[in-house]
Amino acid sequence: MNKKIVLSFVTILVAVAGIVAMSAYEAHVINVTAHIENALKVIPPDKFVFGTVFPQEYLQKMLSITTSESFCENDQRRVLNIDYKIVQKPKCWNNDPVNPEYAPVDYATHECPEIDTVQYIKMPSLCPFLSKTPKDPDGDSGVLAFHNPEDSSSVAVGTINKDHDLLDEWIIDLIVPCFKDMCSQDWDEFVHQYNPSANPDDYILPANLESKDFGCDLWVEVTDIY
Repeated sequence: MNKKIVLSFVTILVAVAGIVAMSAYEAHVINVTAHIENALKVIPPDKFVFGTVFPQEYLQKMLSITTSESFCENDQRRVLNIDYKIVQKPKCWNNDPVNPEYAPVDYATHECPEIDTVQYIKMPSLCPFLSKTPKDPDGDSGVLAFHNPEDSSSVAVGTINKDHDLLDEWIIDLIVPCFKDMCSQDWDEFVHQYNPSANPDDYILPANLESKDFGCDLWVEVTDIY
């Protein structure tokens, strides 16, 4: 009796093994491909250079955001909208005033990278003094100058629509701050002209930063496509 049970069990194993071996002689290939391309395109150059500026100056640049060519193709109707945000992050450099080199912070840690054994450092921040104002709001939301870049409310948001809003134009203003013990008597009035809710004292720079280079990186990030 025991021998028969063992023999039957072995027979079952051989049959299963035969099925597995036979299945290897037939294959069905499913070819999977995709063309991956950015949804948005930022029209101006990859940098804004304001040059040498002076306290309480007002300077302006224009940033234009539109779709990529592929997103805008007539036969592309699966998705029509692109939601995006404009965020500010510290700007890194090699601290060389003669031959400056710049690099973005790490996306996750916001720390400056090390490149070719050179540790990049954060520049004094220009971010609080930059406004981002949609030229034609149409549901887009901007940010006034004299703000805290760490606040969630300091993020500009916009939407591109393929049918009726293919181009968003943003006014990027630099409202130049002053230095401690060197501000004019109308400093408070100057700040409130551009941001009525800001505390002017929060945006006076330390005197030891006079004559330094300042920087800020603007990141245009897609948040949804639908």
